[in-house]
Amino acid sequence: MSSTAEPKIVDSSTFVPIRTVTEGLGYDVSWKSPNVTISNGDTMVVLTIGSKTAVVNNRNVSLDAPAMISSSVTFVPLRFVGEQFGLDVNWDSETRSVQMYSKLVNSPPQTGGSDGPGTANPGDAGSEGTVPGTDIGSGTDSGSGGGTTLPSTNVGALLKSITYDGTSSVYLAYEGTIGTIKTEVLHNTERIVVDVPSMNFDPYFLPGFIPASNGSKVGEIIVDSHPTLTKIRYSFYSDNPATVRVVLDLTAPTNYKVVNEDHAIRIDVLDQTGPAVDQPTQPDNDNPPVTPPVTPPVTNDNGVYKVVLDAGHGGKDPGASSVNGHKEKEYNLAITLKVKALLDKETKIKAYLTRSDDTFIELADRAKFANNLPADLFISFHANMATSATASGSETYYWRSDSLALAKVMHKHLVAGTGLKDRSVRTGNYHVIRETKMPAVLLEAGYLSNSSDSAVLFNSARQDQIAKEIVAGIKEYLKLS
Repeated sequence: MSSTAEPKIVDSSTFVPIRTVTEGLGYDVSWKSPNVTISNGDTMVVLTIGSKTAVVNNRNVSLDAPAMISSSVTFVPLRFVGEQFGLDVNWDSETRSVQMYSKLVNSPPQTGGSDGPGTANPGDAGSEGTVPGTDIGSGTDSGSGGGTTLPSTNVGALLKSITYDGTSSVYLAYEGTIGTIKTEVLHNTERIVVDVPSMNFDPYFLPGFIPASNGSKVGEIIVDSHPTLTKIRYSFYSDNPATVRVVLDLTAPTNYKVVNEDHAIRIDVLDQTGPAVDQPTQPDNDNPPVTPPVTPPVTNDNGVYKVVLDAGHGGKDPGASSVNGHKEKEYNLAITLKVKALLDKETKIKAYLTRSDDTFIELADRAKFANNLPADLFISFHANMATSATASGSETYYWRSDSLALAKVMHKHLVAGTGLKDRSVRTGNYHVIRETKMPAVLLEAGYLSNSSDSAVLFNSARQDQIAKEIVAGIKEYLKLS
């Protein structure tokens, strides 16, 4: 059976409405709050809302994530229910439906010789001009056709889900240990290839695979909300070594960045700009990008420095969503206004805002505003997001080499203000810090996907402390302290 009810992914666990496992399959469901009982005649599962212990045929069984109620709908953990009832699970990307099948027989192992599936060389797609759709491999492995058995010797991680945040980032949530991520930019047509060694797909991976008679693990996600990214394709590309490949199809050369942290690989698909630029998986602060020299900060005729404060997102663009119910744009504006209020007391600094209320401002207009002043410094305020609820800490991004000194000073004070984990100064090819012509940084204060970080960022007293440290950093860099 299938259901068009949308699944939920919470802390890398997938949940489906309970009707997904009752409609069509004919299972019996009964409620006696806070318990829900599911039975197919052979197996009886009792789930308790909020509890990580279930009862299966009168024995206690632990589960990774408890059943929950959201918007008056009961959601149950897909992996657990599938395992207990022996179901095969698939996500149909075209109809956006969950498909669940009762297992009739076990698929025999595929043998896969030297010419068989799963032995593709990751380098085969490296030549230019490869037709899109042929660069992700056959998608099969030497386990069962349904993907529930994995190659036993070289798989260190399981990919649980691939999601697109609707703006600019693709998230790969996984469990285990992966090898060194490899990236490649291909042209004619444009695409970014990301290979993750030592990885296979989780048996309950979402959004699932395109159904195929040979059991291939190939799927795609259509993107219609990005200037250049049109499709995300993925497959089990090779079993020697085990490798998952993700291909981002583009309409034009596009900058990108790959970050691996806290069991989530984040691929940021950034701005279109000339030939595509490979970004390192880890920041390289000793070798910043080489750019033409930029004039260092200078004061204007009356000896006052002009500092642009940029509250990220705004208006129709809320930014990241906090697990505590807030939006990133709220924090960005709140901290920006507090920093400006403090800078207004300084006689040698004049603060300018790209936005002073809940208004949407194009990225190009933010950079243009700062360049036209012309400003001496540009500081953009943001908060971060990850698929893992454990990701935590403060980061500071710069792009041009003339901004590194500012980034180091501001990051020191940002960490002092938030009191969160120091996640270092990093390079980031973001429009507002790339297109501005003065030293510019982007401050990611904390992770809104982490309840503790979010509580800090939306605490008024802590915001006051962050604002004080930001001002102290500006003054230290300008040698006014």
